[in-house]
Amino acid sequence: MEAEAEADAGEVAQAEPAGPPPPPAYEPREGDVVTPHQPLENPEAIAGFLDALAAIDAGEQRVVRVIHMGASMIGSDDLPAVMRERFQTRFGDGGAGLVLMSRYSDNYMHRWVKLEADGWNHCYIAYKCLPDGHYGLGGTAFWASQGASTTISTRKQQLGSEAARIELWYLARPGGGRVEITVDDAEPQLVDTRAEIMEDRFHSIEVERGPHKVKVRAVGHGTSRLYGVMLETDGPGVVWDQFSKLGVFTKRVLEWDADHLAAQVGHRDPELIVFTYGGNDLRRVANGKLDQAQYVKEYSAVIQHVRRGKPDASCLITAITDRGRSLTYEILPEHVEVIVEGQREVAKQNGCAFFNTYAAMGGGGSLKRWKHASPPLAAEDLKHLNHRGRVRVGGWMYDALITAYVERRTQLAAAPVAPGNQP
Repeated sequence: MEAEAEADAGEVAQAEPAGPPPPPAYEPREGDVVTPHQPLENPEAIAGFLDALAAIDAGEQRVVRVIHMGASMIGSDDLPAVMRERFQTRFGDGGAGLVLMSRYSDNYMHRWVKLEADGWNHCYIAYKCLPDGHYGLGGTAFWASQGASTTISTRKQQLGSEAARIELWYLARPGGGRVEITVDDAEPQLVDTRAEIMEDRFHSIEVERGPHKVKVRAVGHGTSRLYGVMLETDGPGVVWDQFSKLGVFTKRVLEWDADHLAAQVGHRDPELIVFTYGGNDLRRVANGKLDQAQYVKEYSAVIQHVRRGKPDASCLITAITDRGRSLTYEILPEHVEVIVEGQREVAKQNGCAFFNTYAAMGGGGSLKRWKHASPPLAAEDLKHLNHRGRVRVGGWMYDALITAYVERRTQLAAAPVAPGNQP
């Protein structure tokens, strides 16, 4: 009997091990299931960003950052504010993000904060006015010796109304001056921007999470060059930074010093970089100075220049809208399609997702139809969408991204577990 029992035990010991556990169940939230007006192309290129969002849904206390760079299409914080609002409502409020020192142009604003500034000189990258190429992540550097000041206040609204960490972005260099940074009614903190060598620095202040007012003031002893003030919560949530550059050609991004830009992007540590350029390049197509192959080469160089700071960041290129004019040039559908098809090719070559704004609008001639819609969705200048139009496009982009998120989560949940990955 004992021998039989031992034999049975041996048989049990040699039994096949249990298979891998089933993948975790995934049920998308009701609001996540939409039919996108225009789906993303190459959605697998933003898997890292989508997985970071999934980590928030899994309970991680983290901030997922997005850098959105572009020309006037993202100006006035219209389209980016739609994305910021939708993502923060869905995944949590990460705060206002990086705010520039001043409204150097009517095209720049940030709807999550009240920004008051006076006395700053500035240099905007469109004018190639800084030989050292240190423009800051926003593309505009600000400087003063003394007397200039900036006050940034969180607004009393549901989103962007809190911060838990505040950070002053500045350039340290020979001849640098001193600035004071004051949070609420606390004692001012003195930041000395003088250094033996030129390098980017960041002065960080931890605060109790809540509404805050930040004041930065130049107090002399040299000339201080500043870039902006960052306001974030401690998560979980999303931050959607936007840096619009009115009138720039896509290639103007190459005016940033490469190491400086890489350091700025690396410090911001984004999970996703969005590029919305190309509208101003249309006049170069219309006057015969730019063809599709040249544009693909230029834009690819731009993508690589920016992503050098974080090569594994996800990348999204959004196409230009339809247009009818650029400066004095008449823009025809074939001009627009040179740029759009070039942007699609750049996305493929550089591992980026692609959102075809032009196709979403209805293709050639759609801007005129949008201008005559009731109510109008485009401006009278035949160049730009109006606020209503940008809000509509922003909603379409969000729907495309959240659909990619649901598809990614669904695919991962359904994927079989490889034997080597068994717990």
